[in-house]
Amino acid sequence: MNTAVLQATDELPRLAVVEDDREFREDVLVPALTRAGFDVDGMASAFELYRAMTARRYDLVLLDAGLPDEDGFSIAAHLRSLSSALGIVMLTGYASGDDRMRGLRAGVDAYLSKPASMEMVVTTLRNLARRIVPNANLRARWRLDEGSWRILSPNGVEIAMSLAEREVMKTLAASCGVPIKREALIAGLAENVHDFDPHRLEMLVHRLRKKCLKLAREELPLRAVRGVGYVLTW
Repeated sequence: MNTAVLQATDELPRLAVVEDDREFREDVLVPALTRAGFDVDGMASAFELYRAMTARRYDLVLLDAGLPDEDGFSIAAHLRSLSSALGIVMLTGYASGDDRMRGLRAGVDAYLSKPASMEMVVTTLRNLARRIVPNANLRARWRLDEGSWRILSPNGVEIAMSLAEREVMKTLAASCGVPIKREALIAGLAENVHDFDPHRLEMLVHRLRKKCLKLAREELPLRAVRGVGYVLTW
């Protein structure tokens, strides 16, 4: 398999996530890393990884240690013997200093112990991708989760929303890129828009932006449009 560094590409970095915990892999890792700008394939074993690598080149591998058919340390050593350009990150419950050294000796670029925050996982992989695939397109974006109760940042941080924040964000997200009038946003918060103080909407948006900046350390792309209302530009 050719694992050479991509040159002058607009492709997303290709990431293999090898984790045998199906719920953690499919419900947490794969969605968060896809949002963060990676082209992600989830796998449950070394066999699935090796089979996938016969058909596809990967730039990065996120690897658990305790897999059913081969331990992650052996996999990392094998992958490193194939290529010095492949980015390898271990994410494992093996947290001792000896385990960490074992991983580093096997050739991993970073060793993260569970439970690691998704922000740490995403940031580690993105920093590695910038070095290994310098011209890759990391199109990280903000998202609402399916139930719309949380905002999901490009770095994988989850920001919980109040009912009022949820109603405003649902309306804005439904017409992303199009300015929404204040009256339309207020209509989702009150039965009679004339009885609702517009300053409450301004304060709600201000607090939501502030909360996102504090938790995700990134600005929510929600902007005021003078004389109209607000627009969401993610």
